[in-house]
Amino acid sequence: MSNKKFKLCITMAGAVSAGAYTAGVLDYLLETLQLWEEAKAKNRAIGVGNPGYDDTIPMHEVEIDVMSGASAGGISGTLTMLSLLDKSHTPVNSKNPNGKNNRFYQSWVEMADDQYSDSLTKLLQRDDIVGTNTPESLLNTKAIEAIADKALVLSEQSAYPSYVSKSLDLILTTSNLRGLNFKVNFDGSAGAGTVITNHGGFFRYKVQNEDFAHGVPDNGGDDDRLYYVFNPLDARDISYVKNATLSTAAFPIGLKSREIEISSKYIARYPKYLFGRRDGIEPILDNAEIYKFNSIDGGLINNEPFGIGLKVINEKNPEIENEEKDNYAVIMVDPFPNHDHEIEPYESKTDMLSIGKGMFKALRNQVMFNQDGILDALSLSDRTKFLIAPSRKVKKHVDGNEKWVHADNHLASAPISGFAGFFDKKLRKHDFMLGRLNCQIFLRYYFAVKKENIEKRLGVAETNASFERFGFAVPPKDSQGEWFFPIIPDMKTKRAFDGQYDTQNFTQEDASIPYPEYPSFDMNGFEKKYKRLIKKRISSLVRGLSGNRLLTGGFNLFYRGKTYKMLIENIEKELKKAKLIR
Repeated sequence: MSNKKFKLCITMAGAVSAGAYTAGVLDYLLETLQLWEEAKAKNRAIGVGNPGYDDTIPMHEVEIDVMSGASAGGISGTLTMLSLLDKSHTPVNSKNPNGKNNRFYQSWVEMADDQYSDSLTKLLQRDDIVGTNTPESLLNTKAIEAIADKALVLSEQSAYPSYVSKSLDLILTTSNLRGLNFKVNFDGSAGAGTVITNHGGFFRYKVQNEDFAHGVPDNGGDDDRLYYVFNPLDARDISYVKNATLSTAAFPIGLKSREIEISSKYIARYPKYLFGRRDGIEPILDNAEIYKFNSIDGGLINNEPFGIGLKVINEKNPEIENEEKDNYAVIMVDPFPNHDHEIEPYESKTDMLSIGKGMFKALRNQVMFNQDGILDALSLSDRTKFLIAPSRKVKKHVDGNEKWVHADNHLASAPISGFAGFFDKKLRKHDFMLGRLNCQIFLRYYFAVKKENIEKRLGVAETNASFERFGFAVPPKDSQGEWFFPIIPDMKTKRAFDGQYDTQNFTQEDASIPYPEYPSFDMNGFEKKYKRLIKKRISSLVRGLSGNRLLTGGFNLFYRGKTYKMLIENIEKELKKAKLIR
């Protein structure tokens, strides 16, 4: 058997509360990998050719090597790393419907809900605004910090499972408001030059083990390795990771920014990474050992960090740049993929307002295009790039027949720029379960290699029995179509070709996850419960921003009601558009 391992880079885009969808995807992915590993371990113990050996089990190796995330995707990346180290981690399924011992479910579905109050009530509390001090954010982020305190902790560390690389990298993007200045000497000398400023960046973590020593690696002054090795049982290290995780998810103005402290030695290595060289380029730092900066949402500058994920996986596995091997793939989990490729009729407007709007749109689009490593992504060969995006179907009568068709709206948390999930646990739970379903379908019928490339890409010639069980055709159920074999086989599959699933060893709802029921939203109940809290939060924000209690009194008298009404009307409009209010 070949020792070749198929490498995975998993990239998770930002999504605010719709991160519940990404969490559901990751939950099903880890469950599937674990079930497959248990089946392979049983085969290895029995031995090929011996009674009880299951020829239908694919025996190739897949390994998660890199995870990159922005904003909500960054949170999910950190949760994944810690879940992989936790022996007690349990997937959400019919045996565990309430997500016990599951960081994904507890952090994204339950959030800060408890027997005393729900998450939104906590987000609207005013104890973070002191007197007339300028507020740090529209919402009270103490609830988010409490979720992190609970989730980002390990009581006991286990080794990574065999489907995870010992050198697993977690990459979290950040937007550095201070900006990192570089002096560029065009002649390569230490003479006169110019200064450029970079506001994008990333945190890169590995877990301490026998192969990686704690801290920033250092084998001398020429060491360019750009990562930090942390001990998940060390309180100080966990606080670093927690702060970085919260900073990548610090949605601008809505949630509090984070002050980050990072080793200056780490920052000094940025030129080689950003520019491909150190000579003639040096970061301008003070003499302190620690570099400090204010960090906000990593998605502001790089919301879909597949480029940096590819750069790192290529750095770690230089042989995969040879397209003849192709023993890797990048999976992008994106709750809000950009499908806007329509060309609008161009209308030239030269008035000040139009130019201003156009300028901000251009700046935003250019920043989002700044994908480090995008050329690596574009040069990849066939079936190495994959996207998991929300897809919900409903039954409708079409031409007199009942058919499954795509719904107009997929995620319940999508309205209000992704903030709607904070309003009600039902919305988050729907998206989590949709994520699990979409991942199940993805692994069975999309994440695959062509039949003729199985041995080349997976390193193993699969048995006829395993292909009979897991192979499928495109178009579906067409034996004359093009045949494929899954990279990660789902053990709940009995025969993929004609949609037969194992309902003897798994429940029907686990073997073939149904579409979750799309929730409804009670606007009247929402106002009854939160009207007073919202109005008080608005008043506290105005008092903090104005710094004047008299002005705040005038605002409360004349404008608070109008502001509240405008806010509620916009919320209701978005929820109706998403068909959550029917």
